Amino acid sequence: MAILIVDDEPVNTLVLEQLLHQHDYETVSVSSGEEALDLLMAPQAASLYDLVLLDVEMPGISGIETCKRIRQMADYEEMPVIMVSGRTDEKQIAEGLDAGASDYTTKPIKVTELLARIRSALRYKAAVDERKIYEARLQYDLDLAQKIQQSALTPPISNEEIDVRALYLPSKKLAGDMYAWFQVAPDRYGVIIFDVMGHGVSSALITMGIRSILPGLVGNVQYPVDVMTELNRQMTFLFSGDDMHSYFTAVYCYIDTTKRRIEYVNAGHPPVIVSSKEGNCRLETTGVPVGMFEEPNYESKEIDITTDMTLHMYTDGLMECYSKDIDDGIRWLEKDVGTYGLDYSRHVAEQLVPKIEIEDDLCLVTVKIT
Repeated sequence: MAILIVDDEPVNTLVLEQLLHQHDYETVSVSSGEEALDLLMAPQAASLYDLVLLDVEMPGISGIETCKRIRQMADYEEMPVIMVSGRTDEKQIAEGLDAGASDYTTKPIKVTELLARIRSALRYKAAVDERKIYEARLQYDLDLAQKIQQSALTPPISNEEIDVRALYLPSKKLAGDMYAWFQVAPDRYGVIIFDVMGHGVSSALITMGIRSILPGLVGNVQYPVDVMTELNRQMTFLFSGDDMHSYFTAVYCYIDTTKRRIEYVNAGHPPVIVSSKEGNCRLETTGVPVGMFEEPNYESKEIDITTDMTLHMYTDGLMECYSKDIDDGIRWLEKDVGTYGLDYSRHVAEQLVPKIEIEDDLCLVTVKIT
């Protein structure tokens, strides 16, 4: 790693080179802003330099303009740049700092001061490099975690009785929303959607913990009240005696295609919109969010399956695409479900979401029962 010296005066350059070499710094020297920019644009150049010593008054591109252009280049937003000038007026110093210079010193060079400024700049550069390494490692971990989380998403089911598919749009790398469905018998299915409070890593970890126990839980217990009660027990156990507290909203539907019945529990979740030839209805809340209380006493309800019935299960991020007001968002959502029918999920992905900036995770599960 080297210090790049940019100065059009050969004597000044020679003095700086000798001074820096005496203190074990490597140097590369150019005589103009144009040469400096060409050098910095070369492949891998960002990894070759720790600092730029930049003369202000040069023919062609001035030092101030050179500094502005350096700051506009990728990989150089945080490169230390110390401007060197023969003038001491405040206006020029302000212009240099406004152009993006990290520091400013004047000629004739004061050796002790310059070396102190260089050490300070290099300490800053070392801290920046360390932070970038940490950020790269963190990004790798987040990318890996995202792949793991997305691998847990249940693939669609489609047969003569039922068609289940989902739209999943996390607001960040990791999401607190999740869904799953299981065929627990030839004619019975368990479908769940849930939304852990918060965003990012903490909610995603809880989401994956809950997702990991669902196959065994739904396979062994099946019925909505029992499933929600056990999930609540797991959540309260996880956070018992802890200052931290977390919960999630959820809807679990147990679908029996032979008896033509749906039994469900809605634990504080947005209502499921049910559409059929008879019109729309809602599967409203029947209990509190999971993990909020130790003994929640969930209640299940049932509805009859009619021909070509469709369930639209979603998280609150979808409502917020319409309105910050919950009731208003549900009304608009219900209206669009009536307008677009089975194409609603495509409408959300292709028409609704591209027009806004998603602030919350968004999940939509569509269950069509013939």
